[in-house]
Amino acid sequence: MSFKYKPSAGFTLIELVIVIVILAVLSVVAVPKFLNLSSDAKAADVRALAALLSTQNQLVYAKSNLANIAALEECSFQCGNHPNWDIPVGEYFIDASGTRLYVSLGYPIAPLSSSSTVNNNYRTVFGLGEQQFSITIARTENSATAIVPAVSKDKLTEIENGQYRCHVVYSAPTKSRRYSVTAYTEDC
Repeated sequence: MSFKYKPSAGFTLIELVIVIVILAVLSVVAVPKFLNLSSDAKAADVRALAALLSTQNQLVYAKSNLANIAALEECSFQCGNHPNWDIPVGEYFIDASGTRLYVSLGYPIAPLSSSSTVNNNYRTVFGLGEQQFSITIARTENSATAIVPAVSKDKLTEIENGQYRCHVVYSAPTKSRRYSVTAYTEDC
């Protein structure tokens, strides 16, 4: 019986180095494109949320006009038994698919109210579940409401202070300013 020496069929060092170089070049070219797509997707989500809020706010205003409460801001205890005045909550409301959405000057009251009912109903009507969205104050936006997608919830302090911008700001109207919805996507 004779044994013949058979060389191993593995890769040479040069072949391995060439493959590593090719992978490095591909990663340098491809990874930024994938990261940019992720950033574009986050920005698109923020813009879509702003568009949804704007559209819903216009519908709320139209319903407030129909209920003759679009120009009303505050009232006393029973408010003359107005059918759209919620005595326990102390706010005007419209019916939005079976949920009371509280309004002031015809637009939704921002979900940073002292009333948990106002806040929870806003979340329900606009579909802003606590798992998907955080809500905080935007101090640099005249204390407006910042609605933050879950992917940016670790940046709430920076958002509050205007140092991070990947969220939507809702400014409820007052006697001196109109309502606004603004999408910030610079840091997405």
